[in-house]
Amino acid sequence: MSQEATRSAPPSTGDEPSEGALAPIAAEAFPPLALLLEEARSPGRVPADVDALIVGLGRPPSADESLRERADLLLGLLDRSNEVGDHVGSGGMKVRHAAKEALLALGYPYAMELPPELLEKEGLSLKEEPQNAGKIVIAALSVLYQSGALFLLQQLGNSFKMSDDTFLSVTGGGIWLVTLCAVLGHLERSRDLQILGSVGLWAMAVGWGLLSILGALLTGGMALIFLPWHLALWTAIALRPQPAPQESPDPPAPRTTP
Repeated sequence: MSQEATRSAPPSTGDEPSEGALAPIAAEAFPPLALLLEEARSPGRVPADVDALIVGLGRPPSADESLRERADLLLGLLDRSNEVGDHVGSGGMKVRHAAKEALLALGYPYAMELPPELLEKEGLSLKEEPQNAGKIVIAALSVLYQSGALFLLQQLGNSFKMSDDTFLSVTGGGIWLVTLCAVLGHLERSRDLQILGSVGLWAMAVGWGLLSILGALLTGGMALIFLPWHLALWTAIALRPQPAPQESPDPPAPRTTP
């Protein structure tokens, strides 16, 4: 047996991981941004590639990564002519917005290179997310139509001495509240608000649907045309919660050889 083989091992310190424990994963173990960008740019990309790029943009730079190169990569993604910046992750965030947040996180002097047109309030704006404008239009039309329908029902009920003003007022306030929660949830990318608003919107759609069926039996089907069950349903579908972003799986910790 050689002298090297019989040499005693150095004493163990308290900082070393115990046998069988997982070693901490270094930042360098994650794929570099350049590789993630190439995968998201390739014609055969899948949604998971876009999600992985967005997650990678949110991680801090590794110790040996050039901040200048990282800033240049981020500025390239912020360029409006770069189609990768328009890719949207499963959580609703654009790659361009993730690149903007990553550039701001680099601090001075790199954050000063952010294009002036992108110097706006944090969060997805209507300019960056034009589909949000359509959702707001649908929500506005729906809530106004539903409020008008409740007002007409209140007037009709008063004519027949069978209206409950308190119930209709609470219902009208609830319609505005849940619609506002759903809209703000999409603008601020808050899944809690999205889920809360969606539950209320679906409850309103079901309520209007049942009322429309009952009214159709009394009016020969006219209630199905004028009552806003269709707008309530359309709004509930348009403002449904966005899927939660999927974190890319962490690479396995290296195994220690016996």
